[in-house]
Parts: sequence; C-alpha cells; structure tokens
Amino acid sequence: MSNHVSQWLRMGGVWLLGVLAILYSFYPATAQATGSDFNIQVAPSPLTITLTPGQMQSTSLVVRNFSSHDETLRPSLSGFRIDSVSQKITLLSAPPANMANWVHFKQSDLTLAPGTGKNLDIIFDTPKDVGFSYAAAITLTRANTVARADATNLRGAVAVFCLANINRPDAKSAVAITSLSSDKSSYEFLPATFHLSLKNTGNVISQPTGTIFIQRSFSDATPIASLPINSTGGYVLPDTTRSFSSSWQNGFPAYVANPALSGQSATNHLNWNWSHLSQLRFGRYVAKAVIIYNDGHSDVPVIASTSFWVIPWRLIGFGLLLLIVLGTGLYAWGRFAFKSVQKVQRRGHK
Repeated sequence: MSNHVSQWLRMGGVWLLGVLAILYSFYPATAQATGSDFNIQVAPSPLTITLTPGQMQSTSLVVRNFSSHDETLRPSLSGFRIDSVSQKITLLSAPPANMANWVHFKQSDLTLAPGTGKNLDIIFDTPKDVGFSYAAAITLTRANTVARADATNLRGAVAVFCLANINRPDAKSAVAITSLSSDKSSYEFLPATFHLSLKNTGNVISQPTGTIFIQRSFSDATPIASLPINSTGGYVLPDTTRSFSSSWQNGFPAYVANPALSGQSATNHLNWNWSHLSQLRFGRYVAKAVIIYNDGHSDVPVIASTSFWVIPWRLIGFGLLLLIVLGTGLYAWGRFAFKSVQKVQRRGHK
C-alpha cells in the first residue's frame, strides 16, 4: 500500500474480520471497542502528528481498560485498504512505505488492570528521504483469545489511525471544491439537501471545514441560514475526494421524518408548525459554500455556489382558488347590489 489511500477516511464503524473484532474510529475524539467483555478506549483518535525529516520524535496514546478483568494488549503497525464502492476498511499486514523501519513502540505490550489506563509511546525515527504524508493503523490486540459458548474464539482488538504529515519545504496543502449541487432544482417545501465534494489537491493530509450559506443572491451580506460542513473535523488524504451533505430545514411548512418502525422504511410528513409562519419560503435562493483550509501559513477560503427555487405550488394554488372564490363572490354581490339599486330607482320614478 502506498502512503496515499484511494478514498477519504470514513467516519466510524465496526467490522468483524474472521474472528478478529476491530473498531475503526476517525472522529477526532476517542476509539473504543466493546463486546465479549472487551472494552478498551484509546485516545486521541485519529492520532495526528507532523514529522521532520531526519529527526526523532515521539508521541503517546492513552489506553484505558473498562473491562472487568485484566487485559494485556500488544501494539502493531498496519496498513489499510478502503474499498472504493462499499467504503469498507480492511487492515493489511504490512505498513505503508516501509514505515515499520522507522516507527516503533516503546512498550512491547501493555497490561491494564480493570479501570486503569496507561500511555503507549510511539517513536518516529523519521529518515531524511521520506514522502509528504503517511496514513497507517495502530492496532492494540488482545494477547490471548477468549473462548466463546459457541466453541469459537474471539480475539479482540482496537485500532486507531495514525495520520502523519512531513514538514518539508516543498509540502503543499490545497483543497478544491469539485462540485456543489442540490438534490433538486426546485422544491415545494423544505428541507433542501446539498451535496458538496472536496478534493485534496495537495500532497499533505488536510482538515477542511466550512459553511454553506443560504442567501437570496451571491453577494448578500446577511445569510438567511448557515449550514456547517465537516463540523466533526474529519481528515482528507492527498489526491482523494470526499462528499458532504447538509440540509436546510427551517421552513413553513416543512417535511419531517416519521419514526421508522421495525421492518419498514422511513417516511416523511408535512409539518404545519404555525409558530414558524415567518419561515414561509418562496422564490430563488443561492447556496454559497465557503470552505477554509490552512496552507501552512494562513487560512485559505474556497468558494462555490449553486441556485435553486422554492415554489409552494399547493399554497399558491390554494391562494389563487381563494382569490377566485372571493372575486366571484364580490362580483355576484356587486351585481346583486347594482340590480337592487336599479329596482329602487325604477320604483322611485313611478
């Protein structure tokens, strides 16, 4: 596996690989594996570090045992592969780009009593001739297998991703918006859903964030609504593209999801919350995406926009029908009043 994987890191998930249970976490928080009384938490997750060629550096993971018994864990470094269709992540036995030659663990194993934690120290003896970025998995595997009642063995493990940028003068951090669209060109009622694709066009790992502003025009100073993008702080690897979705839901009326029943698909219903009457939407709107990434010197904005319409045709139809009914009634009343006046005038002339 090269030091660049073919897809964005996918946020969170648990897969069973044979009898090996591994938890992959990509949120910048903690990774935790549970099951069969195997409850291990590792932080931070993912582990991010900037390395300098030719220098030795170290960092630590905090490993906590929330199981009810002692756990002995053995650290190892692995590569990983991401399926381009299913996005399923599979560990590989070999680390990428010979990282095993210059990444080492100070502790060969960690023994943790219930409710305790220890540091796992990782040493990076970075050679001078390295690339720009590396992505690997640090796996803590239970030293012994656990027999199960069904006569199979379960060997628990928890894995966190190690994302390393190399501090080289020719390193380049750059992110581009490859597409921004709404799932429809026009809506009767909200929500309106937007899809944004970002590509890391640089050679180092990036962490872009941003906002989609809903406005009447591109240059409006005050947006109607603000929708966060990548608020969880996910990372993107070089030469990869990731899509984000966000929905504008503040409207009157608006479709809301019904609670999904077992064995049934989710459905929506139109919610008439009259306290939101001021949020009646009608006309053309602009969704303006402003994405921010750091190029190593300052924050750089990237901007794209798309337009869409909100046309509540049923409300418009009802309003037109009401006007027609009122107009017809006023016309009929006017004719009746006019004829009544004429009759009175004719009687007066007699």
